[in-house]
Amino acid sequence: MNKTILHWSYLNFKDVPMDLFLYEDLEEVYLKENYISVIPKWLLNITTLKFIHLAGNNLYELPVDIYLLENLEFLDVSNNELKELPSTLGLLLRLQQLNVSGNQLSELPVEMSSLRNLEQLNIAKNQFQRLPLQLSECIRLNELNVSDNEALIHIPDRISNLPMLQSLIADRCSLIYLPAALSKFMNHVRIFHNTSVNYIPMVYEKFYQNFYDNRQRVTPIKIRRKGLFWVRELETNTRLLLPVGTHRIYPIPSTENRVTLYDDCLHALQSVNRHLPVYENLALHRQLPEPYMSAHINNGAIARCTTSNCSRCLYTTYYFMVVKRRGSTSKQIFTCNFCTQNCALQWLSNNNKKYYQLDWKVSDDDDDDEDDDDEDLNK
Repeated sequence: MNKTILHWSYLNFKDVPMDLFLYEDLEEVYLKENYISVIPKWLLNITTLKFIHLAGNNLYELPVDIYLLENLEFLDVSNNELKELPSTLGLLLRLQQLNVSGNQLSELPVEMSSLRNLEQLNIAKNQFQRLPLQLSECIRLNELNVSDNEALIHIPDRISNLPMLQSLIADRCSLIYLPAALSKFMNHVRIFHNTSVNYIPMVYEKFYQNFYDNRQRVTPIKIRRKGLFWVRELETNTRLLLPVGTHRIYPIPSTENRVTLYDDCLHALQSVNRHLPVYENLALHRQLPEPYMSAHINNGAIARCTTSNCSRCLYTTYYFMVVKRRGSTSKQIFTCNFCTQNCALQWLSNNNKKYYQLDWKVSDDDDDDEDDDDEDLNK
């Protein structure tokens, strides 16, 4: 089969030329930077297409029948005027790369959970406030770009902890904390200008640069404190928001080695999740004795043990440490999470010359900063 590639970009087309039908076995077509506003239905009959580049046009919607392009592996519709994506996008089972950046999207269809071959997803420069948990079913995803979604305050830990995720870019969002459960294979992270983030989980240490401290733009964030878990670091009197789902933390050292059966059960459920998403199992959730258990199941792991030779997933209860670098002019605070006291003491032994501990206390709902009597997180 002869592979055919067409480069028809920058030609001021207002419509997709029907001349495409003249090319047999067409697999790749470049139509970027034209004035195309509609993907015609006849184009969906060219089922040999594997690659479509329509960036920088005037598209306001994708056709519902886009699933007919059953061999499509690459789709770039960035910098258009899309306000929503069709649910049938989830039927493009061979899709590997999807770029919808620079549009006006505020939601992703939950049906994208079926895109098990998706490797690269770019949703930057849109209007997302949240990401669907179903995105965590895209198990081959290795690059995720969510930058410049100014209303995005949280990246679900199920997504940041995807098994093959290697690159996470979240510049200029409004994240209130960084997910502490990162994929073991993560090798590239960009998190500039999330100005409400006031500490860095130790799992980000290898990505950290001192210029992360240079927060040039103020991101106004307000958040209710009730139902969330806060600690106050006592050296600088800074309040830190811990990952959603945190129920109890222990200092280092503690009087005993605490292990919770509840977290062991949550860990076991995640093994079941590989075969059936437990957060979508309504029958299971109806049988739970307490409503908060559903939230814990939905969250999945909220951190990983900081000790590198352990990296065990943590769910609701863990040992906790706040540290700073010795001899550094940076005011940056780092946090560590551990599954057992033994892991914590091992990490301390290996890193005592580089870091020192800061005292902290659990901060309740009435523990307000001066001149901040309700929920302002601005710095």
